[in-house]
Amino acid sequence: MNEVFDSEFIKVEYRKDENIVLVVLKGQVKRDDFRTPMMHAADMVMRYSCKSMTVDFKADPGISENDVIWSKKVLLANLKKSGLENLVLIDSAGLEIAKRVAAFCEGRFNTVIQNNNDKASGNDEDKKPSEIETEKAEDKFASMTREEALEYMGLDADADIKVIDDRFWQMSKHYRGKDDPESVKMEEEISAVYDIASGRRERRQKEEERRVSEPKYFGRYKSDWKNIIHYNWKNFVFGIVIAIAAIAVIIGVATNVRSDCTVVVFGHMRLDDTYMREALIADGIKSPYIGMADLVVPNDQDIPAQDYGNETFNAMFYMDPDVMISDKESYPYYFSTFKDLAPIYDRIMDGLTDEAKAGVIPIYMTEQQAVDYNNRLMLENGVLDADLNDPSEFSDTPVLIGIEIVDEDVCARLGIEAKWMSGKTSLVFGQCVNSKNDDQAVQVITVLINAAFAD
Repeated sequence: MNEVFDSEFIKVEYRKDENIVLVVLKGQVKRDDFRTPMMHAADMVMRYSCKSMTVDFKADPGISENDVIWSKKVLLANLKKSGLENLVLIDSAGLEIAKRVAAFCEGRFNTVIQNNNDKASGNDEDKKPSEIETEKAEDKFASMTREEALEYMGLDADADIKVIDDRFWQMSKHYRGKDDPESVKMEEEISAVYDIASGRRERRQKEEERRVSEPKYFGRYKSDWKNIIHYNWKNFVFGIVIAIAAIAVIIGVATNVRSDCTVVVFGHMRLDDTYMREALIADGIKSPYIGMADLVVPNDQDIPAQDYGNETFNAMFYMDPDVMISDKESYPYYFSTFKDLAPIYDRIMDGLTDEAKAGVIPIYMTEQQAVDYNNRLMLENGVLDADLNDPSEFSDTPVLIGIEIVDEDVCARLGIEAKWMSGKTSLVFGQCVNSKNDDQAVQVITVLINAAFAD
């Protein structure tokens, strides 16, 4: 028995006769309109033990980069777990997205692109005989009743679904898998009759009538919202938590109108900002703001990432902080958020105590190293080489992105403790790329590092 999930943008259908999942892309789609049907497709592949899936690009779906990334990290993993082996892409218009999908999936599945321009023409004379007969079969039995369908199959009017299924397989087995027009015609005819006898056609009609009678909310039927919530409830929960975290950060800074500086601490750490706040206040900074974002960069310690931590960091980053403090594991991933510290490095060192100078290490990194680091993380998450940036296209000039403290006791004095499984804490102090006040950055960095090394 076939199973269908149909929306305004994507249709997903399991075809029992062929044991495949068919996905039809109807037009521009994004976020839940794309992700929910595609998760249905992966679910069907798993439940019916399908080895093959066909994706028909009826129109360019216009998938966003965020949805592309989701497809690579989430959808692909689910399809692999589901046991999919063969992927057929039907592309009559030569769409770029179809080529990208084929290139990405090559090596993971047996992937082919079919350019069925003969189907796209819409003219019967351009179609294969089997396609014309399929259309005629649907019209031929449009008015057939269930009783007539059972009589066609040679069954009693009270035949149950098991008897109907068995009879269908007996009638169709002689024609299944054959390419000659007569066999294709008979197979389609028997399938159309079975659709009526089994009650599937009636159920689809009733479902469509029920669906049309449903109230709409924000342009969607009630049942659509149920499906979206069922398959994306975690996203809704994360969305609420993210929104609360971001709003709390923004309100915290916005209401503190006398804030003289902003420091962002990010990485997989715990923070008690009492000591740092007192040190900054003692140096004349009346109302410092110190924010913490618990981030888990993709790592080899199997620590789950927390989406609200990323969003908290984003909210604080766009408030243009003066200083950023990271851990050793995180800063390479966030290379682009650091400003070159070289122009103010001498001023910072001049302001440090002798003990502090002896205990810090300048951290240099090139754009090439940052790109290579990100490429390795992406490869670990299933991205193909073709989708990666070429490090040779970026600068190999070292950039001074921060000053590192590796003494764990010194780091602990600032109220910062690592949450990584290694338990080792190291801190990198740097200037935010959005910082426009060099004097402020110099003051904050020197005050905090000196406070860390103070007796």
